[in-house]
Amino acid sequence: MASGRVTIRDIAERVGVHASTVSRVLNPETRNMVSPEVVERVQKVAAELGYRPNPIAYGLRTNQSMTVGVVVTDLANPVFPPTIRGIEDTLVESGYVPLLANSDGDQEREKLIVDLMRSRRVDGLILTTSSTQHTRDSRL
Repeated sequence: MASGRVTIRDIAERVGVHASTVSRVLNPETRNMVSPEVVERVQKVAAELGYRPNPIAYGLRTNQSMTVGVVVTDLANPVFPPTIRGIEDTLVESGYVPLLANSDGDQEREKLIVDLMRSRRVDGLILTTSSTQHTRDSRL
């Protein structure tokens, strides 16, 4: 725990089990593979240590970032704040987090932002544009 972030290895060491056992306990889909006594001990230690899953590690394993890029043309436009709030509420309910950016209605800036979001492996894009000649490639 030298880094300050609690890992499954930290929990495993404290409980006296292998890290893969801790991983199974912390995953609801595989928890039934571990005895109830060990599940209880692991969950107790995880709570005591303040364990939180690492979304980056999860993303490497699942190839999902659990983020959705949201690009708007002008954040100052009064139509966007309630729209963004609705997007955020819906995404968070599903375990996703929005990554918000403002293009200022500039197609080159929009392209740069979309490319940067793609490089960060967003799972989806919500894009507003002021152009009627939009030809954006829809594939992530």
